[in-house]
Amino acid sequence: MMMNLFFKIFSVFSKKPSDFLGKRKARVPKTAQDTIPFIEAYENGLFLTGKDTYTLIFAYNNIDYFLFRDDEKEDIYEKYMRLLNALPSDIEYQEFTMNTEVDSDVLYRTLLPNKDSEEKYPDIAKDYKKVIGSYIENTSVAAAKKIMLIAMTYTPQNKIDNANILFKYYQNLQQLFTNLHSETHQLGAEDVFEVLYKLYHQFSNIPFMLPKNVLSTGGRIKDYIAPSIFVFRQKCIEIGDSYTRVLFLKSYDRNIDDEFIHDLHDNNEKIVISKHLRRVDKGEAADMVKKNLNNLEGSIQKRMEINHKNGTNYIPHSLSDREKELKDLQDRLGGTGCELFEVSIFVAVTAKTEEELNELTRYVQNKAKSHQVVLDTLTGQQAKALDAVTPFALSKFNSKFNNNIKTYLLSDAAGVMIPFSHVDHFAEGGIFYGENQITKSIITLDRTQEMNANGYILGCSGSGKSMFSKAEMFDVLLKYPNDEIIVIDPENEYKLLVKYFDGSILKLSPSSPTKLNIFDIDLTVSEEGTSAIAMKSETIMTIVETAKGQELTSNEITIIDRCVKLAYQKYIQTNGDERLLPTFEDFYKLLLSAPEPEARSLAVTLEIYVKGSFNIFSGKTNIDTNKRFMVFDIAQMGEQIRAVGLQVILEYVWQRVVANKRRGVRTWVWIDEFSIMFNDGAGRTTHKSGEFFSKVYKRIRKYGGVPTAMTQNITEVLESPQARTMLANSEFVTLLQQKKEDLDAVSKLFALSPYQQLPLKSGKIGTGIIVCGRKIIPFEKIIPEDSLMYKICTTKFDDIR
Repeated sequence: MMMNLFFKIFSVFSKKPSDFLGKRKARVPKTAQDTIPFIEAYENGLFLTGKDTYTLIFAYNNIDYFLFRDDEKEDIYEKYMRLLNALPSDIEYQEFTMNTEVDSDVLYRTLLPNKDSEEKYPDIAKDYKKVIGSYIENTSVAAAKKIMLIAMTYTPQNKIDNANILFKYYQNLQQLFTNLHSETHQLGAEDVFEVLYKLYHQFSNIPFMLPKNVLSTGGRIKDYIAPSIFVFRQKCIEIGDSYTRVLFLKSYDRNIDDEFIHDLHDNNEKIVISKHLRRVDKGEAADMVKKNLNNLEGSIQKRMEINHKNGTNYIPHSLSDREKELKDLQDRLGGTGCELFEVSIFVAVTAKTEEELNELTRYVQNKAKSHQVVLDTLTGQQAKALDAVTPFALSKFNSKFNNNIKTYLLSDAAGVMIPFSHVDHFAEGGIFYGENQITKSIITLDRTQEMNANGYILGCSGSGKSMFSKAEMFDVLLKYPNDEIIVIDPENEYKLLVKYFDGSILKLSPSSPTKLNIFDIDLTVSEEGTSAIAMKSETIMTIVETAKGQELTSNEITIIDRCVKLAYQKYIQTNGDERLLPTFEDFYKLLLSAPEPEARSLAVTLEIYVKGSFNIFSGKTNIDTNKRFMVFDIAQMGEQIRAVGLQVILEYVWQRVVANKRRGVRTWVWIDEFSIMFNDGAGRTTHKSGEFFSKVYKRIRKYGGVPTAMTQNITEVLESPQARTMLANSEFVTLLQQKKEDLDAVSKLFALSPYQQLPLKSGKIGTGIIVCGRKIIPFEKIIPEDSLMYKICTTKFDDIR
């Protein structure tokens, strides 16, 4: 009847579909292919799964439900219950979840160094591959990837009906899943074929492949999906070279919890769970309850008549209790927020041998018992049970004859069996951030895909901040050969990293021969209509104000602006002749020659930075700034020069970021011991370095910049309005081990649940949580001590000694 509605692309039987359908009830599958429960597939994504019955299948994303606070879980529960209540009563609805093996090839492809980097840094790349390989091996053993699907089946009731109604139903559900923060997408036929292949070949290392010319050569799709054999036994199924058993939910406690389904899947065993629901129409539900209540009241009446003859007046508790339940159900069904559902749950377990299958069965049944649930084997009905497991929303168990397989639940009870658990965070092309402490899966994230790439690393002393940040630099240098890295290092601890990656250390101290010219400029750069000279003038004003320790007067601002323009006059007239590029000393001389007394006062303030002990910024730049990895070593810069020195460094860093944008180069900037940016010297009323970074964190995204601030004390950050603003503008925050007072502040700031706080107080170095956009991820990243990577990155005194 419906064949004319779709473009048929996959024909799976040599006979006509009508010939097959007419004999379906009496037909016993003769081949493995015949066991696969769909008849035809169409290019619009629908499947013909019975006579005039069609199925639509879509995938949905998991969410970190079990990391949420109680109020957040309650919110998800309410929204999930509304989703179930919105299900049309004329469809069969199924949630399908399957544990599958982690694809090691994808992990290696994503995590290993770029080929150019392997050639450039062979020793490091070899060691890094060994470190990554150990993580991949661990996650392959301990973790499982989950396939999560929804199937909806619909049977048109008359000629006016149309199976396309499934697409409308899907669009409605799509929005409801979005409300749950879960994205969905419809599966095409080949996507479903691949899922079926994985279901029937759970221990195979051969990937699913469908030849492009399969149809033109007369091939049958099911030949590429089906295993070599299906043997249906009383209590299990032999599928190819493995054994499968399908269990069903036989009984459950009224107070079933929301961890039941998650707990069955929380392993890397071959387990599939299919939950079937059908919302019972209100009228049908009311009739069912009324009929049951009438029958029960008839039984009670008969019992009372018998009691009267025997001279007693006792009614069994089971009857009176059942009567109360039915009347309560009748009242609740009359409300607007309560629906009745026909529910059945099937659990398929697969193992390589029968002995292992029996062991896995006992494991799953014991897990279920811990949640007051009894799972039983479908003896003699394994073929029908396997159909019910597949993602086609097909259940051939008629409730009239299989009362122990299907049950009836109200919305609140059906909603408790929520399908969500934990998210695997894996962004292809992203950076490796260790192992998820809960799922044991590899974590890769791409900061640049968030609203901004701004970052913070917060943790107490010894928690692993330095190791974490250096490991991130490893990834950037090995995976992104065009990106640049700049580090501001107040502790002189990046020497080895710079040495191995052929970087450049710019050591800035009064005794250092290093010179960095404040007046270095790119005349072609402008921002929002402001010329390069105007921007440089503003920078010099900030440096002078920092040196002075007080705000500049309007006269001083005018003098500085005039002298900056005069300093660049010959350079501009000669179209940027490098020999005529001004220096801080040229600017100093212009101040001395100016007629205003304020100019001479400013010159005196700057004299120590031009003629005196802190003259490292007075001459022309004499360092190699063409390296892609540069470290500004400010460990010996001294407190008196640091405030001004930081301004010069930050000006250079910003100019580099801007210039790199024009070249299409991303710039990563790390600022170690970030608290120094908010301490411009005792008694100062302004924090110019802090102001600079506060502005940078608001603007750097547009220039391809990725800044990361590292500091020990979250309370120090929160005490500074500038730092607090930066934190609010950061989409990537790594929280390592925290002291008690800091943990309280962190938990309040990020609204962490008690469960999310646990990794922050374990006392284990290299563990914590990553807040990336809306994601909160418990992680562990431990670098093996026998690796070259560890030796390069460690800051432990004993290791260094």
